[in-house]
Amino acid sequence: MRKTKVIGFSVPPEIHNKFLKALKNKHKTKSEFFREVLDAYFYSDDKKHTHSSLETDVSQILRTYWDMRTAIKSEIIIIGLALIESSNEVLIGLRKEKDKHIENLSWVFPGGRMKSLDFASELANIVKKETKLKVKVQSLVEARVHPDTGLKNVQIIALYFHCVLDKENTKEKPSSGLVHLNCLKPFDIFKYFTSSVSDEVIKFLSVFSKS
Repeated sequence: MRKTKVIGFSVPPEIHNKFLKALKNKHKTKSEFFREVLDAYFYSDDKKHTHSSLETDVSQILRTYWDMRTAIKSEIIIIGLALIESSNEVLIGLRKEKDKHIENLSWVFPGGRMKSLDFASELANIVKKETKLKVKVQSLVEARVHPDTGLKNVQIIALYFHCVLDKENTKEKPSSGLVHLNCLKPFDIFKYFTSSVSDEVIKFLSVFSKS
């Protein structure tokens, strides 16, 4: 009896071409490559995850992705986004200015560009600047290449983190790059968002909307 399972899926031609270049560069079979990617991607949903293990998981994902991109000449931008849970609602903000990489981006999850691998601390600092709120990063919800990037020579890696409010908080207040904040029932965000939301984030929102 076969001890392994076969997984099949489709990708756009341009992604497939990049994938083949990465295989050649890494000297790996398709199976070896995807096992490595999947091993790095899967993470525990245990809320007892420490920040250090969270950062290790994300670092593995990024290292794997970076290896895949070695043959590609593109600018890579890493952004962290906070899914802030508060009384079964999620916080979103209205951007002050247009985004030069994603067209028609308006309402967003708080967050911004990551400049180091200390994602938990860096994202918490960005959220505090944008909302005046203190948050604790709990776990990684998803890492994906953002599909709405309008430039061929730019790839945006979006990291979505589950965050909870610190007990010592005052009222949220928009600041930095946001001009308005709104706490909504999770699926009400689709009335505001003009950019895509991934399936994994939708699944996450559906879980805590029922909690």
